[in-house]
Amino acid sequence: MSPLAAIRKLWYSIAPRTHSDVEEEFRSTLDAYQEDLVRQGLPEEEARRKARIDLGQPAVQNETYRDAVGLRLFDELGGDIRYGLRALRRNPGFAAVAVLSLALGIGATTAMFSLIYAVLLHPFPYAGADRIMNPVVIDQQHPADWSWFPLSKAQFDDLRLAAPVDSALGFNNTAMEITGGALPEDIQGIYLTENAGTFFGVRPLLGRNIEPSDAENGGHSVVVLNYRFWQRHFGGDPHVIGQTLKIDHAPYTIIGVMPRSFAFNDSTGVGDVFVPNSLMPTFNLPFVASIPWIKLRPGVTIAAANAALEPIVRQFCATASRPLSRSLASRAAAHHRALRAAKLAAP
Repeated sequence: MSPLAAIRKLWYSIAPRTHSDVEEEFRSTLDAYQEDLVRQGLPEEEARRKARIDLGQPAVQNETYRDAVGLRLFDELGGDIRYGLRALRRNPGFAAVAVLSLALGIGATTAMFSLIYAVLLHPFPYAGADRIMNPVVIDQQHPADWSWFPLSKAQFDDLRLAAPVDSALGFNNTAMEITGGALPEDIQGIYLTENAGTFFGVRPLLGRNIEPSDAENGGHSVVVLNYRFWQRHFGGDPHVIGQTLKIDHAPYTIIGVMPRSFAFNDSTGVGDVFVPNSLMPTFNLPFVASIPWIKLRPGVTIAAANAALEPIVRQFCATASRPLSRSLASRAAAHHRALRAAKLAAP
């Protein structure tokens, strides 16, 4: 027996019988019963009448069979749908209002669920998200006003080594251009310190994340793509790893694509591409500054982190060259308002 014949035989053995199959089987049973009555001595006409009375009509037997195998529900549902469509066709005005009402209701429900899911149900897409904080400085005279503060590498290391800090991430948003094509394309780039992979704990969809080895020998020209940028610019090409992307006329090797849920950082702008911090241009400045995120050690409260980090941040602000930083030095806090803002944008 060929494989196709075997599959066909299996399908016929498990598939529900059609109306004609049931009717044919019933008529065969009816004829056999009628012949049995004739052999018992009943006249042919009387035997036919008694067989129909005892066994019933073919339509009734078909309904009994479909009810027994669970198909009657689909028959009734199909009948209701056909009746509804005929009613809508007879009254197109009512049909339009009904369809519009359903569309608005479904759209509003979907929007509300998306918001609730993002804010309350969907977990922040980073490992140890409940311990990730944005250190900020706050003016005591205006507590509602807060500001992030960029740190030099030495200051960043001091913050990273603070007692309540488990790990720290430095980042810097910048405008970039995709070059090498017919027309340049403006994109949002983010320089990340090379511990980004372990800090986020998010597994890339393709390839790998930025890692400490990318800072060796002055930095490797590698780039990790945001999921939406990958879809838009490369059409979701699964073989994009290893290809070259020209950014600001410099070639970068694509090493990874982040998953859809990774949306760093909504507070300052979600990046299209992520590149190692060691490649950030200095523009003849004495140092390159990065905005910090920190991950607290397990069990450390925000109050304890505030107490430990306040003197450190006071020192940063006191030695800053910008008057604004010194004016904000009156208080420091590990503040997670920006973290919640980013969470609202996470898909």
